Amino acid sequence: MSTPTQTETTSKSTFARLRDLWNDYLPYWFMAPMVAVMVMITFFPGAYDLYLSLIAEPTLDVFAADFVGLSNFETAFTRGGAIHSFVITITVVVSALLLETVLGFVLAALVAGVGSDRTKSFYRVLFIIPMAVAPVSLATIGRIMLNSEIGIIPYVINTGTPFAAPNFLSEVPLLTVILLDAWNWTPFMFIIFYAGLSSVPKTLIEASRVDGAPMWRRYVHVIIPYMKPVVFVATLIRLIDLFRTFGVVYGLTGGGPGTATQLVSINIYEQMFINNQITVAAAIAIVYLVLVVALCNVIIAKVGFEGVWD
Repeated sequence: MSTPTQTETTSKSTFARLRDLWNDYLPYWFMAPMVAVMVMITFFPGAYDLYLSLIAEPTLDVFAADFVGLSNFETAFTRGGAIHSFVITITVVVSALLLETVLGFVLAALVAGVGSDRTKSFYRVLFIIPMAVAPVSLATIGRIMLNSEIGIIPYVINTGTPFAAPNFLSEVPLLTVILLDAWNWTPFMFIIFYAGLSSVPKTLIEASRVDGAPMWRRYVHVIIPYMKPVVFVATLIRLIDLFRTFGVVYGLTGGGPGTATQLVSINIYEQMFINNQITVAAAIAIVYLVLVVALCNVIIAKVGFEGVWD
């Protein structure tokens, strides 16, 4: 029979072991909730998506499914329009990313060069307003403003210029999608580039000015190289987000006319909910995920994060 002293000693030793276990693995305890959430919302859905892409039809009993190998992938790229949607997506991503990066940097440079702090604050607020518009609202506003009969943009072009306004949503839908996305997300690039420009040491700029370097040389040889980490992070974040584009394009054109603006995300949606081809949609999603992850890792490996955390 144990005495109270022995019981107290045992409880103390147990508490001490638990405390040592907590202290020794403290970083892992803090990481555990995040890892659990990542498993639940990322790895498990990804594994289930891979499972769906390899079976004929989804069933309640996952072990009774009929595995068909790569048949769904073959269907996706032969009859599912996957190749066309990949081409459209890459076109939109590259064009929008270049346009938003250039415009964002130019706007940031112009605002940073303004002398008055009050004027800078006004332009900062003005330029970030488009980013606050919800995708569905933006698509609705875009359809109204671009309408050939009641839209303000065709009216201004027809009355204020010698050119006839095209039917934006049927004649140049891809260009319209790119321009609308640029209007919506150039403020994101502007904010990051403006912060990066504000962090450039004034001594470097003054030294280049004293050496007689013109403005374009100061940007090319001093400011932009110093901002390389900022530009890299902003471009990478926007690149990943562009691959996720769905709401604005679907609300504006529905992927049409025909398949002219059918992004991969829209193709997956249509295969899943309209054509009821769940396994084909899963196959397209798997290929898309692998390509995006591979592309981002190649960019990171080639450019690297050197200087980002300094």
